[in-house]
Amino acid sequence: MFTRAALPSWIALVGGALFPFALAPYFLWPLGLVSLGALFYALQKSDTGKAAFKRAWLFGLGQFGLGVSWIYVSMHDHGGTPAWLAVPAVALFAGFLALIPAFWFLLRQKLSGHSLATFSFASFWLLQEWCRSWFLTGFPWLYAGDAHLFTWLSGWAPVSGAYVISFILALTAASLVIVVQTRNWVYLMPLLLWPAGDALKQVNWTHATGTMSVGVVQGNVEQNRKWLNEEIFPTIDRYQADTRPLLGNDLILWPETAITLLYQRYQPYMELFAEELQENNSTVITGIPFRWPRGTELEGEYHNSIIAFGDGEGVYHKQRLVPFGEYIPLESVIRGLIPFFDLPMSSFRAGEIDQDLLKVTVHQGDSTELALVAPYICYEIAYPDLVLETAKNADLLVTISNDAWFGDSLGPKQHMALAQMRALETGRWILRSTNTGISALVNHKGEITDRIPVSERTSFSSIAERRTGETLYMKIGVLPLLCFAFTLIALATLIQRKGRGETAL
Repeated sequence: MFTRAALPSWIALVGGALFPFALAPYFLWPLGLVSLGALFYALQKSDTGKAAFKRAWLFGLGQFGLGVSWIYVSMHDHGGTPAWLAVPAVALFAGFLALIPAFWFLLRQKLSGHSLATFSFASFWLLQEWCRSWFLTGFPWLYAGDAHLFTWLSGWAPVSGAYVISFILALTAASLVIVVQTRNWVYLMPLLLWPAGDALKQVNWTHATGTMSVGVVQGNVEQNRKWLNEEIFPTIDRYQADTRPLLGNDLILWPETAITLLYQRYQPYMELFAEELQENNSTVITGIPFRWPRGTELEGEYHNSIIAFGDGEGVYHKQRLVPFGEYIPLESVIRGLIPFFDLPMSSFRAGEIDQDLLKVTVHQGDSTELALVAPYICYEIAYPDLVLETAKNADLLVTISNDAWFGDSLGPKQHMALAQMRALETGRWILRSTNTGISALVNHKGEITDRIPVSERTSFSSIAERRTGETLYMKIGVLPLLCFAFTLIALATLIQRKGRGETAL
């Protein structure tokens, strides 16, 4: 009901629903400030932990209900789940994710109330985003900072990642609410962080060590037929045929599980094609399912993997698996309940940490050099901590995916933007190949330099820079920012405990 007492709750819900429009593909970043401002206002009107929990949960429900609505496509269109069940399932997922900000802002109300209001709000917003990066394997999606690939604030990404941008946004939004309420212009001081970000964009955190020629093949294999037995060899023929016009490029990238044949069974075909690649000084990197052979410690276990062959080498097993897509939580209980819980290749094992980087031979006239390539499969590129660690010794980053699961929804566009943010944070170029799009080359500034249309069987060739060096974020990670946030929270809690009343700052 629309009553005066219910108004803050409605403001929180609507504010949350506005949040995704600040992100890809819309990038209406001012709506992010409006959205966060709405949450801050709703929490201002919360005098109890219960009220703060409810309003933060409603905000999260709006944020995730719309922001991850693309999960419906994978469940209904490709997972065989009827609409009457897929819709509440997505709502349930959104409601579960919304519990994370609800918990943190309940804690804020209990610890510090409205003391140091703007700083504590920004600190708890940061903590709830950080929590989502690891809680129950993590879901580092829909961060406020991801809206600012192309604004002044993007200069902060190499300093402390999307996290520090999120902190600045929350601080700015809360301060603007205070300015509207009090007309005290002192609270506009956080706006100084915006031109500071623009100045930081001029810093060269990494430097180029050379170039390499690259190519991408986008197979556009129909998702509903991808795993059929009769499609295995036509798919192999498709990728090899589409690769031949690209021969001569140092690196040619195929999508996630482009080859649906197990690695061990594909080896004879791979070795034949590898000879052709070597004759043309090219390396193919592709996604492929991998099963450990008999007699090994992990006999019979499956991985979602990447291999490099031809004029390069290496194998990588995916570390961060997608729940329900690549492994089934509580498998013995829910496997088979609905078709979505029984998708093809949904019993993968996570790969070990500290795996070797892939190696690609780079040809420069008569000389050759070895490039180290850091690989990421699907939504691994969304994890800042994983990318930061493996990118340190890499000359180039590659990410492969199969976003056909999500059709022409928000999902693939958001996924592409996450890759762009990782490029900004690491000062590295990223080459991306997907089954149906978006396939692109991204420079170290997060800008797309080459891309191909979605939902087409096509390819492209381009030149990528190899870069070395570390951004400040790669050196220090998010820990200093977290320590700063905890310090602000401790100070706000101390003020609250001493009964000094409310302080907006």
